[in-house]
Amino acid sequence: MMLLDSYSNLKIFHHAEALDAISHNEHRAPLYVRLKPTNICNHHCSYCTYGSGGTTQKTENRDEINHRDSIPWPKMQEILHDMGEMGVRALTFSGGGEPLCYPYITEAAHLACEQGLQLSLISNGQLLADERADAFYTAKWVRISFDSPFPETYCRLRGLTDDAFRVVTQNIENFAKKKNKDCVLGINFVVSKDNATQVYETAHLLKELGVDNVKFSAVVKNVPHYHWEIKDNVIEQIHLARTDFADNKFSIVNNYENDWKDKNFETQPFPVCYTCRLVTVIAADQRVYFCHTRAYDSKAIVGDVRKQSFKDMWYSEETVNRLEKLKPMQDCHNFCVYQDRNQLIEAYLDVDLKHIDFL
Repeated sequence: MMLLDSYSNLKIFHHAEALDAISHNEHRAPLYVRLKPTNICNHHCSYCTYGSGGTTQKTENRDEINHRDSIPWPKMQEILHDMGEMGVRALTFSGGGEPLCYPYITEAAHLACEQGLQLSLISNGQLLADERADAFYTAKWVRISFDSPFPETYCRLRGLTDDAFRVVTQNIENFAKKKNKDCVLGINFVVSKDNATQVYETAHLLKELGVDNVKFSAVVKNVPHYHWEIKDNVIEQIHLARTDFADNKFSIVNNYENDWKDKNFETQPFPVCYTCRLVTVIAADQRVYFCHTRAYDSKAIVGDVRKQSFKDMWYSEETVNRLEKLKPMQDCHNFCVYQDRNQLIEAYLDVDLKHIDFL
């Protein structure tokens, strides 16, 4: 049985109506929202691009982060109701901080489902137990950030006490056993020099814990050429792990092989960001940003929902103008997770329709 690709950039082409709207310059509700309920975090990851927990390794574009910010519960309810009314299709609770630190996360998850939103979660997994876990057993997917099969390395990278590794691995294993069969449990392993030799062993452990997939990606650093001395060995381990462990129940996603390059120091090669019209980010500071890579970047604010509803903000003339004026080749100097997707959409829209039937 062939495993389907949950991470494919081609998913957008199954939303023909959204692409048609873009081609006709129609402004519609986003298909997908990344919602950051809180900037509070119970981990202190050395590589955190948000600088959560007092760490300093945040990407240089993030200049607006208050690590105590959380969306007030009344505003959260308003946002979720707006998303339901607007026809938003899918929602991910993510960070910022750790979304399961948000005191109303279970209520928010239940309300999102009541509004007809497809639900997902990105978490460090330490609080994924009891009622918090119950709220996400029927989610479309849950992804846990996990970066070493060894307690010592794991806790050192995250600034945690020794017991945390046991708690997280137990939560992962329990969730894998109890979740709905259609809920995909994935792991995101961020490769750095601290864990570069542990890729193969991580894949082995995660398969034993019962997860559905592990994605290996490269840490984003503020220094060039960071991955040069480790990349060959990391790639070799990923390929070997695929040979030894991948099957119809466990897949290994190799993002690292493209991610290790110094994309954080390049301007973007595409003139228009189509994805920010389809996907948007509502952060814990109650501002809306172009994308999660540029969340908490004061130059990437689309709107502010502290004084108006998300619905009113999104459909305002100001938002339409803001999205149209974004020029990635000039304005975006950071690593772009949407690069491939934007280039695919650009190629799709550039097709000469007069010759469409000459396949």
